Amino acid sequence: MSEKRRVDQLVAGFADGDAISGEAILLREHFRKLGFDSDIFADPRHVTPRLRDQCRKLEDYAGRPGHAALYHFSIGSPATEIFRKTSAKKIMLYHNITPPEFFRGFDDRVEQQLITARAELKAVAEASDAVWADSRFNADEVEALGVRPAQVLPLLFSPQMFDVPPDAAVQARFAGPMTNLLFVGRIAPNKRIEDLIQAFAWYSRAINPFSRLLVVGSDRSCPRYYAMLRMLAGELNLPNVCFEGFASPESLSAYYSVAGIFVCASEHEGYCLPLVEAMYRKAPVMARNIGGMPEALGGAGVLYEDLTAQELAELIHQVTANPVLRSEVLASQEKRMKAIAARDVEKELNDLLQSLKF
Repeated sequence: MSEKRRVDQLVAGFADGDAISGEAILLREHFRKLGFDSDIFADPRHVTPRLRDQCRKLEDYAGRPGHAALYHFSIGSPATEIFRKTSAKKIMLYHNITPPEFFRGFDDRVEQQLITARAELKAVAEASDAVWADSRFNADEVEALGVRPAQVLPLLFSPQMFDVPPDAAVQARFAGPMTNLLFVGRIAPNKRIEDLIQAFAWYSRAINPFSRLLVVGSDRSCPRYYAMLRMLAGELNLPNVCFEGFASPESLSAYYSVAGIFVCASEHEGYCLPLVEAMYRKAPVMARNIGGMPEALGGAGVLYEDLTAQELAELIHQVTANPVLRSEVLASQEKRMKAIAARDVEKELNDLLQSLKF
C-alpha cells in the first residue's frame, strides 16, 4: 500500500490568540479533509501550554520527497533552516515581517529576529517551490524582491471560537450607557496604541465623557511598550483606559459584544484578523488605510489616514453617534462577512496544490 501524502506546517511559535497559530490549526483541518496527513511542527520554546498537544516538536520534522512542507514565515526562527533543507515540496506562506525599527528601544531580541527574517526573506522565497501570501500587500512585498510570483491565500477566519457564551463577568463590567472603544491585538509598537490613547483623550474630554477605551491583548508581547502605554494613560489622567490583558475565547466574545466601535490605529499590518473578528461580532470597525487592512475590510468599515488625534476623535464620534452612518457601516460589514463565509477554502487549497503539481 502506498504511503498517504502529507502536507505539514512549520511555525516559529504556537500560541493562544495568535493569528498565524489559529490559521495553522484551520489549515491542518482543511488539509486532512482533502485527504492528506497533516501535522504542525513548532519550536517547543515558543508553544503555550494549552496548545502543546496540538503540535509536534520542530526538531522531529522529517519531510521526504512526496511530502509538502508549508512554512509560515514572519520572523527569524530555527524553522527557517529546517524548511530550507527539507526534501519535501516547499511552500512559503508569507505573513509579512514587521519593520524592525518599530521594536528598537523596546525589545532588542525581537528587533534582531525581524532583521534576520528580513535578510533571509529572498533566499527562503527562492528556495521554495511555491510562495503564498495572506494578502496582495504581502505578495507584492515578496515579488518586489524579484522572485517568483506569489499566490494569494487570504488569511483564514473561522467563527467557531466566537460561537461560545460571552463571559458574563466581562459583560457586566462594561455594560451600561457608556460608549466602549475597543482595540484587540498584540500590544506591540507597530500597533500605535498611543495614537488611540491620545485620540481617546480628546474624545472623552471634549465629546463624550461617558466613554471607555478597552485595550485587549497580552502585556507580555512587548513589556517596555506596554509600560510606556500605561505611563501615557497616567500622564494624560485617563482612568477610563482599561488594559485588559490576554483574553480567553469567552472573554474575547464578551469584549466584542460590548464594543461601541472597534478602532485599529496600526501603522503596519499584513492583514489584521481582529478587523474581521469585530465585523463578525457586528461592531463598527475603523482602521488606518495602510498595509493589508483595506484587503481585510474588503470595502467595508471605515478607513482613515493622516488624521490628528483630535480629528480621529471626531471621526469616532461620527461613526458611533450618527445612526445613519452607523447603519451604513454595519451594512457594508455584513456584506463583507457574507463574502468571507462563502469562501470555498478547500477548493482554493486544492487549486494551489495542483498548480504546484502536488
